[in-house]
Amino acid sequence: ADNLYVQRFQQMFQSGNYGEAAKLAANSPNGVLRTPETIESFKQVPAVAGQLSPILQYFGTILERGGLNRYESVELAKPVLAQNRKQLLEKWLKEDKLECSEELGDIVRPHDTTLALSVYLRANVPVKVVQCFAETGQFDKIVMYSKKVGYQPDWVPLLQYVARSNPDKAAELANALYNDENGPLINLEQTVDIFMSQGAVQSATSFLLDALKDNKEEHAHLQTKLLEMNLLNAPQVADAILGNGMFTHFDRPYVASLCEKAGLVQRALELYEDTGDIKRLLVHTQGLSPEWLLTFFGQLSVDQSLECLREMLTKNIRQNLQVVVQIVTKYSEQLTPTAIIDMFESF
Repeated sequence: ADNLYVQRFQQMFQSGNYGEAAKLAANSPNGVLRTPETIESFKQVPAVAGQLSPILQYFGTILERGGLNRYESVELAKPVLAQNRKQLLEKWLKEDKLECSEELGDIVRPHDTTLALSVYLRANVPVKVVQCFAETGQFDKIVMYSKKVGYQPDWVPLLQYVARSNPDKAAELANALYNDENGPLINLEQTVDIFMSQGAVQSATSFLLDALKDNKEEHAHLQTKLLEMNLLNAPQVADAILGNGMFTHFDRPYVASLCEKAGLVQRALELYEDTGDIKRLLVHTQGLSPEWLLTFFGQLSVDQSLECLREMLTKNIRQNLQVVVQIVTKYSEQLTPTAIIDMFESF
């Protein structure tokens, strides 16, 4: 009986009766004619203007009576997507007319990531499900899905992929992975390296501001790294971070030197502890407000204060005399009148 069907099909096909041949093949018992060879035969027949192509007639007949198998689903998707009619695929997917596979998902993905995600989910292709979740910004679902299906992604290449393709979303993904309820799924240093390899300073900053928010001493080097990358690339961001006072374990002298090079004199003065460094910067008071200087001197020791005040007068007494008088007036008790008088008399 199968041979009779095959012979009948060949006769119809050779006589150009493609419509009837399509119906015969679609309705063949046990799908004997529903083969890749049949599809290739129909694909070779050129379409006639104004008529449905033989290959689409074939698929249409199958869809009327049921669903397509794996190979048929892939071959139908190609011309449908080429004609920008992905809504048909969406319809057939909802009607469960297509057999989902990784190959079908790969064909759909360049046209519609969300639709491809639906295909990969049905075909159970975890690695590409996770990629599509990442591409569409559904980061909260990645860990949940992976645990549900028992899939353990290699988070590093996934994060590298997102950092390249969608850097704005990469920090969001990194935060979700680092803050997992069962403990961090990624390494802090490695994550920062991934961002920096892409030059994604903003993403690295966003990630570290969240990851380091507890201000732990063990993260001192990363606090330094965070401030360094911004002082070199976005000083105004570093200025804001330092202004918030959220980190206290970073390398103060190193960060102070970077602040100085970036022109953030006030921040540098706040961080320097060596009197020589402080004196070097204080002589340029034209860039510092008297109000800030008054507050700053309250943080120095008596000896440091007197040494710095002498330096300010030595370098530019005309420019600095007024603010020096304001400072010694405010802190006269701590500095002592005798020391203040001795200082002024030396000039």
